[in-house]
Amino acid sequence: MTTLNLEGIRIVDLTMWWSGPVCTSYLGALGAEVIKVESIQRPDGFRFSMSSPGADWWELGPQFNSANMSKKGITLNLNDPEGMKLLKELIAKSDVVIENSSPRVMENFGLTYEQLCEINPSIIMLTMPAYGRTGPDRDQPGFAFTFEILSGLAQVNGYRDDNPMTIGGAGDVISGMHAAFALLTAIQYRQRMGKGQMVEVAQVEGCANFMGQPIADASLNGRNWGRFGNRQPNMAPHGVYRCKGNDEWIAIAVADEAEWKHFCEAIGNPSWTTDERFLTIQSRYENHDDLDIFIENWTSHLDKEEASNLLQTFGVSAGPVVHVNDIDKAPYFDDFFQPITHEFTGTHLYPAWPVKFSGQRLEHRSPAPLLGQHNKNVLKDILNRSDEQIKQLTDANVIGMKPVFASN
Repeated sequence: MTTLNLEGIRIVDLTMWWSGPVCTSYLGALGAEVIKVESIQRPDGFRFSMSSPGADWWELGPQFNSANMSKKGITLNLNDPEGMKLLKELIAKSDVVIENSSPRVMENFGLTYEQLCEINPSIIMLTMPAYGRTGPDRDQPGFAFTFEILSGLAQVNGYRDDNPMTIGGAGDVISGMHAAFALLTAIQYRQRMGKGQMVEVAQVEGCANFMGQPIADASLNGRNWGRFGNRQPNMAPHGVYRCKGNDEWIAIAVADEAEWKHFCEAIGNPSWTTDERFLTIQSRYENHDDLDIFIENWTSHLDKEEASNLLQTFGVSAGPVVHVNDIDKAPYFDDFFQPITHEFTGTHLYPAWPVKFSGQRLEHRSPAPLLGQHNKNVLKDILNRSDEQIKQLTDANVIGMKPVFASN
């Protein structure tokens, strides 16, 4: 792959959890040398999310391992003067610093953009605060759950007359992809103009950007979207219907009257399809509860693949609801899932990147790093520390490969 190749770009990754790490993982796949900085006093909290019990449990978390591939990993205690000195030396020899903390964190460490420029005048800093660098909430922490709520995304997601629902953390990935795109632009700008800059991606704004349609409708037409569940006001039927088997479902979406005619033909034109309640999209939507009963009476006697194939043959948008355990077998994913071998978890399939360059899949370059895995490599090869100096740093708990709170 030659397009967007980031080889030769070194990124100091100070991010944690999901939004920042997925951004830097993408940049690592594009060829950048990403050096993830944690500490044995405070590893990335994502290491502990959904981790399995056992020895070296901090290396087993599926979320951390999925979000941190294509990186090197080091540990530095930034509350120790020697650890901070090493970080600043690394920044001086790097192109980019990325962090996703609230602004006060970098300010307290003395690592604002202005201070980074004193270390490296051409540095690019990508900052991903939850709510931006200004305003009353600038120093508040945030996660995808709060971003999805505060951006209005949760308010329009869920079932009618039920609680608002988030979308399972997707707000982090949305913000991460916005950040990666912005950084690629900043790198290109520096290559042309010779200047670094600070790039800000407020994570809550990433979710609000995802809400373009309902926000525009409210602004233009004064409509406040409610929660539709799996339904759509301008399409009917539009829903998920139970099929034969345990927890097996099919999704059906009929876009217009022509497709409704094809749907009726596919299921054999039963008499209820000519009921006046179902003659138009509007009337079908208004009587969707009744419509769903008739449709599910048909789907419940069929295998989801059988029902899906039949409807697709007639030109109806339909597809089986795929279980996560079976998703890698779906023919439309072909070469999308990539086997990754990790020292502690073994070999498993992970989603690669949904991008191809001249037909070549963009893949992960390495598994997620172990805690402090590349300490010696980075300290010796980049920062010119001797074996004796590295031992002293280890003895002083400035670096390490095991959380200080882990039992022996």
